[in-house]
Amino acid sequence: MTQHVGTRRIFSGLIVAASGLGLVVAGPREAAASPVLNQAYQAPMAPAAPMAPAAPAMMDLRLVPAMQAAGSVVGTPYRWGGSAPGGFDCSGLVQWSFAQAGVDVPRNTVTQQAATMPVGEADLLPGDLIFYGAPAYHVGIYMGDGLMVHAPKPGDVVKIAPYRYSNWGPTGFGRVK
Repeated sequence: MTQHVGTRRIFSGLIVAASGLGLVVAGPREAAASPVLNQAYQAPMAPAAPMAPAAPAMMDLRLVPAMQAAGSVVGTPYRWGGSAPGGFDCSGLVQWSFAQAGVDVPRNTVTQQAATMPVGEADLLPGDLIFYGAPAYHVGIYMGDGLMVHAPKPGDVVKIAPYRYSNWGPTGFGRVK
């Protein structure tokens, strides 16, 4: 069953925290596991101690506009070869969304997958890409909480849905470089 979720709900679970290295964004799971994110920020009075080397991975802030762009076109009709708000196919949606954030990605799923750094499912962060098939024939943008935004198929619309849908499971995950 497909689940429609507004982008406001997805982004409401993100936490922004200040650190000596700048702003970081984490979802509720990362925040719960991170003592750094659970402490109130205090301006350092003296030079800060070195940060622990095993800090949790944080979402790339430059991808927030890409996720917002993808969320803004939920309900747009699927159009084979489409890469604009009048209609999207899966890879066109990814390319257009990332372009709104000033990030260039290739046009089709195979080249999009080749242009990403592979990551494991356990290491997925919002903004990562989820691929289906070998070679890849479908792609979605991970939004967090097991959800992705994608343009599924002809006759359908851009939607937010669980990335493990129907009997289809992803075959790869990639982080935009």
